Amino acid sequence: MGPINVLMSVNKAFLKYSEEMIFSLLYYSSRPVNIYMMYIKNELNEDDIQSLKKFVSNYNGNLIPILFDATQISGVPTTIDDGSYFGLETYSRLFGAFKVPMEVEKLLYLDADMICTGDIAELYDINFDDKLWCAALDIGIEEEDLKRLQFSENDKYVNAGVLLINVKKFRQLYNESDMTNLIMKNIKFIKYCDQDFLNKEFKKTIKIIDSKYNLLAKCIRYKELNEKPLIVHYAGSVKPWHENVSRFEEEYLEPYYNALLLQGNSKKEQLERLKMVHARNGYRSI
Repeated sequence: MGPINVLMSVNKAFLKYSEEMIFSLLYYSSRPVNIYMMYIKNELNEDDIQSLKKFVSNYNGNLIPILFDATQISGVPTTIDDGSYFGLETYSRLFGAFKVPMEVEKLLYLDADMICTGDIAELYDINFDDKLWCAALDIGIEEEDLKRLQFSENDKYVNAGVLLINVKKFRQLYNESDMTNLIMKNIKFIKYCDQDFLNKEFKKTIKIIDSKYNLLAKCIRYKELNEKPLIVHYAGSVKPWHENVSRFEEEYLEPYYNALLLQGNSKKEQLERLKMVHARNGYRSI
């Protein structure tokens, strides 16, 4: 089997915290992993890139940085009603198919605010069934948002934090200019950035996959699960590295704790401080 090709995009604020996702991805992987990192020049500098490259290589991964020119999508929404800010780099995942080498025929896009609990080869090897994307449902989406996007009752809305991208087919149907034009065509519908765009423009070309591949920790209770999640996604404004993590069940903090624990002394102090702070809020280590 060939390598697993992963696509990511981070800004300065998430750079440090992306390490736990990357570590968990590499730690459990049964195959070599190439990480194509999309970034904006004003967000990450050469020191940032080299630091992340070193971190990835320490765990036998390969980081390939890709500079993304965000001027082509200037004017797209980056802030939503509650004040949450999404950097322009979040749109870069839509252009990944045109930025990676021609021999890459599929990509697995992963947000930085998640933890892998096992080997993602299982997810990477899912059959596209001739679709362009594979993604899990976003059960936290509101009815008013579906109306805003002009969805029918049969349309499905997915979370874009985990995307398996059919790069080979995508290149056959679209080019980079096409993508830019489609984004601008749909800009009046966009609230949740590229996720809204993806759902609005490509809803008929998305294969729905099991929620265990993108378990939204803020929406699903651990005790209600039939199967252990392969990816725990800390979507939303609260993250496991924050002091107040009241939106998460204790079981959802454990994968994050474990990713820190397995890295040894380099993250020992960070782990101990987090556990102490979280304990004050009523959390305990399982």
